[in-house]
Amino acid sequence: MLQISSYWREGDDVTLKIEPDTDIAGTLKAARKANGRQAVQTALSEVLPKRLAQFFVEGKSLPGQMADFSDKAIDALVATIQNWNIRPAGSEGYRTAEVTLGGVATTELDSKTMQAKSVPGLHFIGECVDVTGWLGGYNFQWAWASGHACGDSL
Repeated sequence: MLQISSYWREGDDVTLKIEPDTDIAGTLKAARKANGRQAVQTALSEVLPKRLAQFFVEGKSLPGQMADFSDKAIDALVATIQNWNIRPAGSEGYRTAEVTLGGVATTELDSKTMQAKSVPGLHFIGECVDVTGWLGGYNFQWAWASGHACGDSL
């Protein structure tokens, strides 16, 4: 979810593909065949967390038992789950940011020394440079690598 914040802009929708590699429709159809009296929510909770299954079932006003659930209804429910559109209420801003964008443009720096092309002797390293990568420690690697390049040049 944090990675999404690198791309999301306030006011935009986010599409979540819940369990995209799982055959949810197959699981529900098998549950219907095995026990038609089973609640849709119960069958769905075999694939999703219980509260999330409840959310999707209640949101669609679906029939209570699997026996009353057509293939078309199953496919519609699965489409909703695997293409769930939400709109975040907003951002907490820089105060709690895990991801930020921007900084000194890399085109303005010598990549071997991290020195500003327009101001000799001025160097930029780490997160003040406009380099955005995947979350997971890559910013540390960039900070160390750019710092090393800068330090070696002095």
